Amino acid sequence: GGTEATTRVLIESRDDSGDRWFTVGVSENIIDASFNALVDSIRFKLMKEQIK
Repeated sequence: GGTEATTRVLIESRDDSGDRWFTVGVSENIIDASFNALVDSIRFKLMKEQIK
């Protein structure tokens, strides 16, 4: 058997006003890790906009 590696993906996002935030996705699959980080970034932005 092979070794099972865990992949960590860090996404930096920025909106039109210049605000920045970072999200992280972790999975054994790089596509899943990337997708999770991207979805978390979008959710964060949407929640941030609801607070304004």
